[in-house]
Amino acid sequence: MTYNVDLRKVDVQKYKTFLKNQYLIPSRQILHDNIDNNFKIFKNCGFKYLADLKQAISSNTKIDKLSNETKILPEYLNILRRELGAFDKKGIPFNEFPIIDKNIISKLDNKGIKNTKDFYEYYYKENNEKRVSDELSIPIELIKCLISLSGLVRINGIASLAAVTFYEAGYKTIKDITSSTKEKMLEKITEKNEEKKYYKAKLGLKDMQFVIDFANLIDNFDSKV
Repeated sequence: MTYNVDLRKVDVQKYKTFLKNQYLIPSRQILHDNIDNNFKIFKNCGFKYLADLKQAISSNTKIDKLSNETKILPEYLNILRRELGAFDKKGIPFNEFPIIDKNIISKLDNKGIKNTKDFYEYYYKENNEKRVSDELSIPIELIKCLISLSGLVRINGIASLAAVTFYEAGYKTIKDITSSTKEKMLEKITEKNEEKKYYKAKLGLKDMQFVIDFANLIDNFDSKV
């Protein structure tokens, strides 16, 4: 399984359905404006998969060209480019996770595993928890922790400290998040952070919904290799 969603396999029109129902932060709410017509135009332009669309708006020059051809506002296309950019998640170094011991980080480093992306793709390439544990000389319980954290940070809006908070609050997988409610999640995350004080930000229901929506995107569009 790849760390990032393979946009070559995500149908543009299916993505539209998710986007219509997704909570968007104020700066990106323009994406809900005239969405049906805009995505109909994308279809007519031959953009079947998100990778095609992403490529077509990958620079200001391309955005201006597509805007002139379709009359879709360049502001809309620019925000859409940023939204699709959220799928390009970078790996987070394990030293940014306060619950990961330096000895564990050293063992990962010795195997060339520098961050969550490296570990996630290594883990699923091996596809055998016991073998991963033996090769890294790391107990299976810690392997489970590492893969949980590596999976959680794939969600837009969850960085290292938030991932640890979600993990310790009982949200260890994408499925755990998609099967929860924003109210329950906020309650548990707030309680855990008040206990451990991992971060200072004050999260609310909209933040939880944002996380749930992106988790649903990953859950529906994930691909195996």
